[in-house]
Amino acid sequence: MTKYLKATVLATLFLATLGARAATKPEDAVRKADQDWARVFGAKQLDASVDVCASTARILAPNAPLAQGHEQIKKLFAGFFSLPELKITWQTDDVRVAKSGELAYSTGHYQMSFTGPNGRTIEDHGKYATVWEKSGSDWKVVVDVFNSDLPAAP
Repeated sequence: MTKYLKATVLATLFLATLGARAATKPEDAVRKADQDWARVFGAKQLDASVDVCASTARILAPNAPLAQGHEQIKKLFAGFFSLPELKITWQTDDVRVAKSGELAYSTGHYQMSFTGPNGRTIEDHGKYATVWEKSGSDWKVVVDVFNSDLPAAP
């Protein structure tokens, strides 16, 4: 009975360790970071949205100059958040992590709407790619680019 009990305890510990490793896969951590960023961005939390970015991050938004570093990124995001009735969400479709475990990228799609100058709702949807860098136990955005699926206005 003692051998059976020891074997059961060891098997349980082994399976628990496997479960813990599976729950902390780098892909899952990046996916969570991406969705956490979507949540604070959608809530228009400016400082929290900028804090997800590394201090040297670059944001390549359409129809805007490159925003590099926290100061420029904060100005860019503040511009987004000032759009009347802004609603934005995004969903992660894929995550890939480099073998080194230090870099990753996520790709996905977004939906956005806001009220335009004429009072009409403007809707957009498109795709994005984000490069993430491991910083301690966190993942930080180092490059983000997104663009619309809609045709350019005439």
